[in-house]
Amino acid sequence: MTDDLAWVADAWRGASPSATDLYITCARGLSPQQLAERMADHEPVEVGPALTIQEAHRMVDLAEIYCVGRIGQSGDWSFIVECVGSEGWTLDPAVSRGAEVLILDPRPDDPPSFFTYLADGEVQLHFELGFGYDPAGAQPDLLRPALEAAGVIPPEDCIDVLLGEDEELSPAEEKRRVLKAAGEYFGLSLPRQAIENGQLPTVVTRTSPPSSW
Repeated sequence: MTDDLAWVADAWRGASPSATDLYITCARGLSPQQLAERMADHEPVEVGPALTIQEAHRMVDLAEIYCVGRIGQSGDWSFIVECVGSEGWTLDPAVSRGAEVLILDPRPDDPPSFFTYLADGEVQLHFELGFGYDPAGAQPDLLRPALEAAGVIPPEDCIDVLLGEDEELSPAEEKRRVLKAAGEYFGLSLPRQAIENGQLPTVVTRTSPPSSW
């Protein structure tokens, strides 16, 4: 069973599992192992036993293992959910050559969180979550119609404010609506129960500290 992406925004705010264990990267056109291989800082990338998010977290020793991912498939999309850290915001767009890649990075220690869409080796769309909408990339207006329909941003030709002051969206609600709309646009949903409470195959993605540390 899969869910829309709004739950990710809710989980980032929760305490169990924490946002530090929910760095999510998804790919269409790559298998889960291929995605892990493109993201990892070492070769070969070996797929380990299926573990819970808590068990994967405990693998990180900050000596030889810095980030551990749990991999899976949801429809056309492969996904990897990393614990403790991720290259997220500095991930080389080349990982998307011949494929599409979506990055949902909570950045709990250095907000805001963000959404990035990579395709064919380029950043197509990038924007911060919960702090208004200021997109960048080769296709900055890609999600605009979907976000207008979701009530996140006003139509470009509308001079009136979207909501009255008493109805302004909170950052948390904005994140929920953005991620839900993005998931619907890209045909991506992720299985919350499996990710938060189930066991998924593991891969070590970082054997050295991410450059963001």
